[in-house]
Amino acid sequence: MRRKISLFLVILLMTIAIISVNEAEAASSVRVSLPTFKVNLNGVSIENSYRQYPLIVYNDITYFPMTYYDSRFMGLESLWDNSTGLKIIKTGANWSYQKYESTVKNSNIYNAQIAQFKITVNGITIDNNKEKYPLILFKNVTYFPLTWRLAVEEFGWKYTFDPKNGLVINSTNSTPSAGQLTLPIVTREHGEKGAFTMAGDYFYYEGANGIIYQAPIIGPESTKKVYQLPGSGYGQAIVYANLKTENGKALLSYHTGGATMGSDHLIWLKEDGSFEEIDSGYSVMKIYDDYTIRVEQRFSFNVNNLQVKRNGEKDYVNKGNPDYSYGMFIYEYGVGSNGGRNGQPSKDLYLIGDEIYVLGYYGYYMDDNNAATTGIYKVNINNNEQVRLCDNEVTSFKVVKDTIYFTDQNQFIYKIPLTGGQAELLIDEAVNLYEVLEGKLYYSLKDKNNQLYIYGSDESVNTGGILKSLEVQNGYMVAIFDKFSESQYKMMIFNDNGKLLYKSIENVLLVRIENGKVVFVKDN
Repeated sequence: MRRKISLFLVILLMTIAIISVNEAEAASSVRVSLPTFKVNLNGVSIENSYRQYPLIVYNDITYFPMTYYDSRFMGLESLWDNSTGLKIIKTGANWSYQKYESTVKNSNIYNAQIAQFKITVNGITIDNNKEKYPLILFKNVTYFPLTWRLAVEEFGWKYTFDPKNGLVINSTNSTPSAGQLTLPIVTREHGEKGAFTMAGDYFYYEGANGIIYQAPIIGPESTKKVYQLPGSGYGQAIVYANLKTENGKALLSYHTGGATMGSDHLIWLKEDGSFEEIDSGYSVMKIYDDYTIRVEQRFSFNVNNLQVKRNGEKDYVNKGNPDYSYGMFIYEYGVGSNGGRNGQPSKDLYLIGDEIYVLGYYGYYMDDNNAATTGIYKVNINNNEQVRLCDNEVTSFKVVKDTIYFTDQNQFIYKIPLTGGQAELLIDEAVNLYEVLEGKLYYSLKDKNNQLYIYGSDESVNTGGILKSLEVQNGYMVAIFDKFSESQYKMMIFNDNGKLLYKSIENVLLVRIENGKVVFVKDN
């Protein structure tokens, strides 16, 4: 069943300034006037007389103000940078209307200037000096002309004009679906933003002094303290925390103590404002409706380290072969006396029916077992039977319905049926990140500057974009790109059919999709 994102919310950590004439070159002065006809945008009748940034007319064409809220009200984003100039793109989401009211009545005639800085619209460079209807600067804001080429061909707006109704433009067939709110997310000692997630009907975020807050989505001003992070004692005042949402639960994690003798803590932040520590130590775990699956990962060569606990019970029970090390990619390096074995923890852990899917490795560190390799194993939680699903050495894997996608030691991508068998090679280049949504494989290539690709196409999804994170969230694929990328876009959201639903030129720190709502935190 096709699902739809019904609401976009944007958490802003800093307000973006509008483009000022003092920051951009401006030249030849032109005369502009206020419209003498009605203007209706997305069903809103625009009152220009007392509007701080009114629509204006130049050369018989109506001009639209590219303020922060006006552009987003029409489903656009505008971004100014001293080196790249002004960028305007169509995003896919319309914000609610902001009036920009003024107490001073506007005059009918004004002077404005032709903009002289760089301008791109949907990635296409505009030579403003050659335009019959150039972009202009008025009241320190950039205005663009509502020509057919821009309004209809570039932005896809519906556009009509007649003497009775005046100018009528609709950029969307639905009601406005986005808005802005501000949460006091802490900025840490070295400039990093604090932790944040969204679960159910609540936001959870890290505030000042290590306090974790819960705030209702419908009324985020009503905050509640739900957890106090402990002090670090290792170079910073408060431990570094992470918040994530898994199976609808808000989970807080942090590390205390040193690297070897310290401990990871996993805390469940409940909707009633209470919390429960559900794990401590070095481990990876997954919580399902009936069971919790856990793999101890304190040492690289732990054996007999796969555990299962029925929810509601106190103790874990070990599963699998006691001679196996689970949840680690264990590999050999060097030759002879110069060689050895090493291990890297894996977060790949699934429970499907009565079967656990996990990386496994047979052999102890000192065993003379050169033939041993890490593989994908299926372990039955009832009778402890286990089966290796393919002969390939595996570094990571993902289970998607009835298919397993995995990477080998070369970071090539393969797939096998969930039941196991001969592996099919899909990507014969080293990948960095990869995810699968409804059979569509998304991946980044190490030798191509970690650009994002969709299997079946040789073209990058976002040319020049250095992929920073890739995640499947509630039936959508979320890609975030490094803010220093040369790419046009810094965040993209795809639906389960591979269609690009939303894109942003804003620098984005993280994205959460929950209950049909999208929240992204900006990274300014």
